Amino acid sequence: MIICMCKVICITNRALCSDFFSQLERVAAARPDRIILREKDLTESEYISLAKKAKGICDKYGVVLTLHSFVSAAKQVGVRSIQLPMPVLEGLDDSEIKWFDEVGVSCHSAQDAEYAKKRVAAFITLGHIFDTDCKKGLPGRGVRFLSEVCKAVSLPVYAIGGIDTLRAGAVTAAGAEGICVMSSIMKAPDPLKYIKEIRKACSMRFDKSSLLLYAITDEGALAGRDLFEAVESALKGGATMIQLRDKGASHKELTDKARALTALCHRYSVPLIVNDDYKAALAAGADGVHVGADDTPVSEIRRLAGEGFIIGATAKTVEQAKAAKAQGADYLGVGAVFPSPTKANAIRITADMFTAIRQSTDLPAVAIGGISRDNILTLKDHGADGAAVVSAVFASADIESAARQLRELAGKIVDS
Repeated sequence: MIICMCKVICITNRALCSDFFSQLERVAAARPDRIILREKDLTESEYISLAKKAKGICDKYGVVLTLHSFVSAAKQVGVRSIQLPMPVLEGLDDSEIKWFDEVGVSCHSAQDAEYAKKRVAAFITLGHIFDTDCKKGLPGRGVRFLSEVCKAVSLPVYAIGGIDTLRAGAVTAAGAEGICVMSSIMKAPDPLKYIKEIRKACSMRFDKSSLLLYAITDEGALAGRDLFEAVESALKGGATMIQLRDKGASHKELTDKARALTALCHRYSVPLIVNDDYKAALAAGADGVHVGADDTPVSEIRRLAGEGFIIGATAKTVEQAKAAKAQGADYLGVGAVFPSPTKANAIRITADMFTAIRQSTDLPAVAIGGISRDNILTLKDHGADGAAVVSAVFASADIESAARQLRELAGKIVDS
């Protein structure tokens, strides 16, 4: 079972630690995805002084610093990322908001989230999910509430309130992009260890069932239709993993697409894999990469990305499969099992060849190449853990329906 990355936002509260700046430095050194400088009890001048020091610490470690509530202070310090409570957001006009590169909003309902989106929020925090000492007497809204909001709004949602290592998994499973932590991180003697533990606890988990219906994008097959709408249709139809494949995109274009698709896929608790460009995958916060024999070696990607980053490898021979396993791959892509419209010169893999490759290691293997509703059931005796499809989904007039039918058929070819 492979653990995928989960995003962690650390929220400060200097009342919880004896030496605030020493603790803030330890937290920043642990490299969370963001630090929000809360400290709402300060005057504006006091907050500005604190923010300047916090900015220096966060800049030192390359961590995003987001200021909280104090709009004019953010402008004076030069921090273009702000977290706004709903009443503050409602009191600002658009010209004040546009100064910021990024606006997060504290929300407590789906209606709040929709309003935040209309006011150009980049992300929202949503709470409180569980009972917490910070909100004594107010019961947590629960995971079901979190799930409903995540499905209702097309923004990254970060859950907040009473989340610990025992509850974190339920939060991500509900569709949250990540979690916010305050008391636990401000009190943690070893913030690096704590962030690793919370990421492990709250992350999606990938096993071979994620390969059941592996949909690979092809914008050419979409014939002008919107990529993101197409991917969401595939997710609604039951795709269990999405791969972003765009050979013509620049590194930046691929990174931008991957970042947006990762947020979309995570709302459906589905991993997003990037084809070939592991640097784009890492920069975008995607769940992993798939590489061929002529791409960056699996061992190098594993060394740079570490554990928890999914690496798929193409294997057309037993030797390639064993090498991928030895270098740290998590799954194999084996094909082409049929003539493929996307790879006309692909080497054909017979049923016997597929079975030999699959049985040569303990890695799960997904069949790929020319798979459609008409031939997928002939893969039943191959030993495949799923089917990777391109045109069969994305060239279909009704992508959601095509994915739903293929998901059902894929279930029939997988060994129980």
